[in-house]
Amino acid sequence: MSQHASTSRTGLAATAFGIHSTGRELVSAVCAFSGHPAPGDGLAAHLVIGAFTALDRVPLGVRLYVHDLEHTAEEWPALPITLPPTPWQAATLVDDLAALVTALSAAELCTAAEGMTLTRGEVALASDKPILARGWRKDGPLPDAEVMPQARRDREAELLQLFGHVDPHDWSPEQTDAVRKALLIRLAGLGDALLRVSALPPAPLDWQMGSERLTAHLPVPGAPQPLEAQVVAETAEPHPLISWNDPMWGSTTTVSRECWRWSVGWRSADGEFHTDAGSTEASQAAARFGAEQTIVEYAAQAQTVRQRARYRLLVPRQPDALTMSDPAIVVLGLRSLLEAACQEYRSEANHPESTTGWRILPHKDENKECSLVAILLDDCYVPCPELGDPANEADPASAAFEDFLRSHAVVLTPPARAYLTGLSQAGPGELPLRRRHEEAMRAVFAVESEAADLLAVDTGPLPDGMAWIDLLDVAELEDFLASTEPDSPQ
Repeated sequence: MSQHASTSRTGLAATAFGIHSTGRELVSAVCAFSGHPAPGDGLAAHLVIGAFTALDRVPLGVRLYVHDLEHTAEEWPALPITLPPTPWQAATLVDDLAALVTALSAAELCTAAEGMTLTRGEVALASDKPILARGWRKDGPLPDAEVMPQARRDREAELLQLFGHVDPHDWSPEQTDAVRKALLIRLAGLGDALLRVSALPPAPLDWQMGSERLTAHLPVPGAPQPLEAQVVAETAEPHPLISWNDPMWGSTTTVSRECWRWSVGWRSADGEFHTDAGSTEASQAAARFGAEQTIVEYAAQAQTVRQRARYRLLVPRQPDALTMSDPAIVVLGLRSLLEAACQEYRSEANHPESTTGWRILPHKDENKECSLVAILLDDCYVPCPELGDPANEADPASAAFEDFLRSHAVVLTPPARAYLTGLSQAGPGELPLRRRHEEAMRAVFAVESEAADLLAVDTGPLPDGMAWIDLLDVAELEDFLASTEPDSPQ
């Protein structure tokens, strides 16, 4: 192990796990983080420590993509084709890890595999046996338990007999290579976990245990709601092949395959939690780590973080202080609104039975049904008022409505503002989209001062033989949008 543990990858990982040892204690922590049992004493532990020693030689400034080692090991000795390309360090390191198992005898491989609790599935996926080529390689479809029950049982039987009670001294070269490859992939996966933990500084949160999930909060200056992280246990999908997760040798107890999902996001005005990022991990520790690192990244970019699904800023702006130099600014033009209207018109035409009309207010009701304006804004990837927002009852022509958009760094062009105003001017209640669109376009045409120039900038110039008045018709509008491109991106 590195003599400079305090500045080594293993030293950093030990600190992240809150331990002092960079030996067996660290090995156990990394294995638990990866969702694997800790290796037994002897050869298995020696191999893992040897793998960590090789990783300790990697310069701390070199950033490796998580999972690159395992992916490279799966293709070893060939180099995998990846986008982006696999860093050369990953390929070189897998060569170093392979050196740990290359010279092992069949008996030693069996001992190491038992010590690491390699599963039947891991050995099978590393094998070049013909049964794998017939349909359940890791990159191919698994047999369907209902559609192909006999094929599933036949293949499972072949898996269970892959090694059977054959003494390691009698293994074929293919069997020996399969176990060697499986060990290499496991070592590479543990190496990925070590690299992941050592590459990022610890960012512990104050986790609170609820009835079903762990929850943590991080207040952000200027944000009405704190960032929130959640970790919850999920039931892992059972593998269609019975005994797939059973150890190949040793214990007859099925290896537990826990599944933990982490989510990071923040709550809306009505208290509903909205996930913005998340993933599934093999352990609670890995899920907490992923959530903690994501929250730290979000907090560092708080001024420009915008929710993926709701398009709201984490830190809203003061509407009267918003400037065009704001890095989060979004300019919403008429063309984007017209494209959204055409999209809804097509949906209405395809499903006339499901549309009785389009209302303007409220923008979102207790049943989570949205107004026409809210739907168009969502189609344009900008936020719209919701329950709990004062602007939820604000007419799109009102200053309150535009202030809501500006608070999330969305600025309307004059034609876009006129179009939203016209949608409301068509009247209350649920009206056909065609009627609301026609009224909205008349409002656009009524904008004084260089109206034609503003329209051309927002939507693109009219083709020969078409007048602006033609755009009142949704079908004509759709043809126009399909045949023109805006002068500048909206």
